[in-house]
Amino acid sequence: MPRLVVAALLAMSLSACGPAGPRPVATNEHAPLPDARIVGTGLLGPEVMHWPMFRHDAGRSGRNGVARAKPPALSWTFATGGEIWSSAAIGIDGTVYVGSLEGRLYAIGSNGVFKWAYQAFGPFWSSPAVAGDGTVYASSVDKNLYALRDGSLKWAVELGNCSFSSPLLAQDGTIYVGSNDRKLHAVGYDGKLRFSAAIGGGISSSPSLGTDGTIYVGSDDHSLVTLAPGGKPAGRFMTGGPVRSSPAVGWDGTVYIGSSDGALYAIAPEGKLKWRSSTGSAIHSSPAVGKDGTVFVGSADSKLYAVNADGTLRWTFTAGGPVESSPAIAADGSIYVGSSDGSLYALDAQGKLKWSFKTGGGIEASPAIGPEGEIVVGSRDGTIYAFR
Repeated sequence: MPRLVVAALLAMSLSACGPAGPRPVATNEHAPLPDARIVGTGLLGPEVMHWPMFRHDAGRSGRNGVARAKPPALSWTFATGGEIWSSAAIGIDGTVYVGSLEGRLYAIGSNGVFKWAYQAFGPFWSSPAVAGDGTVYASSVDKNLYALRDGSLKWAVELGNCSFSSPLLAQDGTIYVGSNDRKLHAVGYDGKLRFSAAIGGGISSSPSLGTDGTIYVGSDDHSLVTLAPGGKPAGRFMTGGPVRSSPAVGWDGTVYIGSSDGALYAIAPEGKLKWRSSTGSAIHSSPAVGKDGTVFVGSADSKLYAVNADGTLRWTFTAGGPVESSPAIAADGSIYVGSSDGSLYALDAQGKLKWSFKTGGGIEASPAIGPEGEIVVGSRDGTIYAFR
């Protein structure tokens, strides 16, 4: 089953993930300007209308405020050379960026036409992040964090081990990413290391930021780790299993995180448990937080859960296979999520099925919602699907 494959791969905490290959040569070409609109996500404020990184924003809300004018239909597909577990990032101009297990990062135009691809020394499991100037940041199993522009290498920073964590791009251009070297790394937009913070376990979770700059990330040592903006330890909340889900930060600072122990946790900003909601199996899916505080998360028990802000269960939806894909929320309250059964599901805010689309492989990647309301998701069949 796919979840067993994930567990086996993510268990490699200190073991080498294979040779990194010859070091890429860093260049200063296309050096970005120190402007938040350029080095950051491209727009100021939380309501970014594209999808610049995994889970949309620095708080990993999984929500985009773009409203659709009509129901979506399949617009285009693009075939890569390997399975896709990476979730797409979508730039301001609608360009789609996604990694493949063949070791390439692809840029596909909003019309589905190939723009460029970059070949790394190992697979891309994690999701890229795109800055306002078009620089794309992506981490690979080959132990490198890459900065790419128009398909060319700007720089590469060698991490201490392979990385399944998706980079977080802050407004000031800092890139935060975890690695199986048991550290969270902060790298500037210029490729200079700002800090590396020891976490205690391998990191497959993707970090998130609170509004005050506090950093949150899950660890294989069963914990949610809190770091001060400069990287100093600020707290640790223990769960009953490895935390490979990525934390989502609510409007009031509450942090929501899933654990392999099968529970969804709501943790207050000071680190105390607010509530715990159990599912029927491990949670590798990352939570999405609706505007009304409802939290949505998938579980390996083949269900998508909607949990009220007070921790009570609102509804569940049963898919045809484990839900390790992370849900995406649109402006009208629609929820889009993939399943290992190969289907992309569209649900309304009450959990009723609106439509589904079957691909040729399991969907472990998470849907992204673009600036025109398009829904983009990759499948293990090696194809990117775009719905408009």
